[in-house]
Amino acid sequence: MIGNETGERGGVSPPVHSQQDRGADAAPLAKMSHGGTAVELVNDARLKELAREPVRELFLVARRDAVMQPLVVLLAFLPGLLVFWNPSLDEATSQQGLRALDVGASQTAWDWMATASQEPSTSHSPAKPLATLLTALGLKLELLAPESRLLLASYVSSVFLLLCLGGLAKKVGGSRFAMLVVLLACGHREFLALSGGLPPVALSLAFAVLSFRGMLAHQSADDPWVSWPLVGSLFALAACWLSGGELAIGVWGVLCVQSLVGCREIASVGARTQWRRWISRSLAQVAMNLLGLLFVTTVWLVVVSAWQFAFSGGLDFRGVAWSSSAIPGMWPTESRGTLAAQFLFNVSGMWLGLILLGAMKLARGGSQKPDEADARGRWFLVGWLGIAGAAWWTTWSAHGGVFMNSVGWPSFLLLSLLFLAAWGLEGVFLREFGLASVLTAVFVTIGVLSMPFWLSRMPSSASSQSLTFGCLLAAGAVLAGAWLIRRVAETEPRRRAALVACVTLVIVMDIVYGLRSRPHLADDERELRAFRRQLVQDAPPSVCWLVTEDQSPARLRFFLRSLWPGVEVREARSEELVSADPWNNAVAEPRPSAMPTELKGSFAIVVTWGSPRLPTEEWRRRGQMLTQSAAPHFFQGRPLKAYRWTLRSSSARTR
Repeated sequence: MIGNETGERGGVSPPVHSQQDRGADAAPLAKMSHGGTAVELVNDARLKELAREPVRELFLVARRDAVMQPLVVLLAFLPGLLVFWNPSLDEATSQQGLRALDVGASQTAWDWMATASQEPSTSHSPAKPLATLLTALGLKLELLAPESRLLLASYVSSVFLLLCLGGLAKKVGGSRFAMLVVLLACGHREFLALSGGLPPVALSLAFAVLSFRGMLAHQSADDPWVSWPLVGSLFALAACWLSGGELAIGVWGVLCVQSLVGCREIASVGARTQWRRWISRSLAQVAMNLLGLLFVTTVWLVVVSAWQFAFSGGLDFRGVAWSSSAIPGMWPTESRGTLAAQFLFNVSGMWLGLILLGAMKLARGGSQKPDEADARGRWFLVGWLGIAGAAWWTTWSAHGGVFMNSVGWPSFLLLSLLFLAAWGLEGVFLREFGLASVLTAVFVTIGVLSMPFWLSRMPSSASSQSLTFGCLLAAGAVLAGAWLIRRVAETEPRRRAALVACVTLVIVMDIVYGLRSRPHLADDERELRAFRRQLVQDAPPSVCWLVTEDQSPARLRFFLRSLWPGVEVREARSEELVSADPWNNAVAEPRPSAMPTELKGSFAIVVTWGSPRLPTEEWRRRGQMLTQSAAPHFFQGRPLKAYRWTLRSSSARTR
C-alpha cells in the first residue's frame, strides 16, 4: 500500500495506463479514503513499472549551444584538409585550372569577370563565373604547391557549404540538429569528394542553402513583406545561378513551396479565432508571401541578366535546356528503376538506415509535441525532397545518375537526403524509436552495402538456389543477432549503451568508407612532381616551349604554366620550332603580370613529351645549343624530357 506522495520517482510523474494496457488478468487499482487521505492499492505489475528507470535522451549536452556551435565550426574545417595531403588532379580539374590561369592573367577586375563569364566554344554548358573567379584567386597564393593552390577554391567552398548547412539546420531544428547535419556530412564520401575537384561544386550548393536560410528567417520573423533576410535570399539565388546554372531553378521551386507552406501555417492559429478575422489574416499572409516571392524572382532575374549583358555579351539560358526533355523523362525506360535504386544506395552509404528512420518520423508527423517552427521545418523538408527527387528523376538522361564533379540535380538530392538522415538520427537521440527499429535499420544498411562485396566473392557458377539460400541464411543471422541484443538489453542503461553503440558504428563506418574512397596518388603524378623538383632548381626561363607529337594532356599544360608564374608557355610541333627565336618571337603580346625582364633568364626551356625530332642541326648552325636540364621521366607511358635552349655566348657568360 503506497500513498500518492510516493508515486513519483526522481521528480518525474509515472505514466498513466488504462485498463487495457495493464492486461485483462491484472487486478484493478483500488482507491480508498482513510482519514481524508487518498490511498491507492498497487499490484506487482504497477510496482515493477514504478521501479523502472525512466527513458531519457541520448547526449543531453547536445542541447547546449555553447558546446554545439564550436563543434560545428571544427567539423566544417577539418575534413576538407585531406585534399592538401597528396592531392591528385585529373584532366577535367586541370582544364578548369587552365581557364583560371587565363582569368588571372587579365589586367583589371573588369577583365577578370569578363574572361570568367565567357565559356569556350567547345563547351556546351553555361559559364560558371563565380567558381572560376574563386579558383583564379586561389592560384594567386604562392605559399602552396600548384596542385594545392588549384584545389584551394574547392576546399573553401566545401567549408562554406558545411557552415551554411549548419545555419539552415539550426533554423529548422535547433543546435543539436545542426550538429547532426554537419557530423553526417563532414566524413561522407560524396562530401569529401567536393573538395578534390573543379569546378567547386560546393559553391553553388552553399548559395542554394543560404537562399533557403534567408527565406525561412524572413517567414519566421514579424517583419514587413521585404526584410534583410529576404534580400539575402534573392542575392544568394542569383549567386547560385552564376556558380551552378540550372540548380537555381530547383532552388526557386523550393522557395515557392516554402511560400505556400507559410500560408498554410495560419490555419491552426486562425481556427481558434473568429472566422472573419481568420479570413482577413489568411488573405494578408498570402499576399505577403506571394509579394515576397515575386520580389525575389524579379530581382534575381534582373541581377543575372545584368551580369550576362555586362560580361557575357547577352543572355545565356542554356542551363534550362533540360526542361524541354523533362516530360518524356518521367517514365522509366530499360531498367532505369534498378539503376536509380543502385545510385541511391551508393550515394546514401551508411545513411540508408537513418534515411528510413527519418522517413518514418516524417510520416508520423515529426516530433511528439509539434509546434509552429517544427511544422515549418517538416513541410520545408518534404517540399525540398519532392522538388529535388522530381528534378533528379526527370533529368536522368542528362546526368546518368553521376554525382561526382558535377553541379546538378544529384548533388541537390543528396543535400535533401542528408537532412532526412539527420532527422532520423535526431529521432534516435530523442528516443522516438525503439531498440528494435534502430537495430533493424543498422543491420539492413550494413547488409545492403556489403552485398556487392559478397556477390563478387562468390563463384560465377553459383546457382540461383545457392544465392537464395545464402540470402535466407544472412537474414536469419541478422534476425538472430537483433533478437539476442534485445534480450541482453532489457534494462534502460543497457538499451542506452546499445543505441550509443549503433550510432557510433554508423558514423565511424561512414567516415572510414569516405576516407577509403579518396583517390590515391597516381604514378603519373609522382613523375610530374619529381620532374618539377628538378626544374625549379634553376632560374626562371624567358619562355617555355612544349614540343609534342599529338595534343598534350591538360595536366601537363597546367603543370608547366603553374611552374613559373608569368612565363609564357607555348606548344609547338618539331617543324614549328625551326623558325622560332627563344627571345624575340616567343611572346607575341607580353602580359602585364609577366615576370620582369631583369629577373628572367637569358635562356628558354624546351620540354618534350613523346619522341619528337628536335631541329638540333639547324640550331647549331645558328649558334644556339641545347643541353639537358632534367633527367628523363615518363608521363602516361611517354618519355618526358627538358632541355635548356641558349646561345653559345650566353652559355659562356653563364659559366
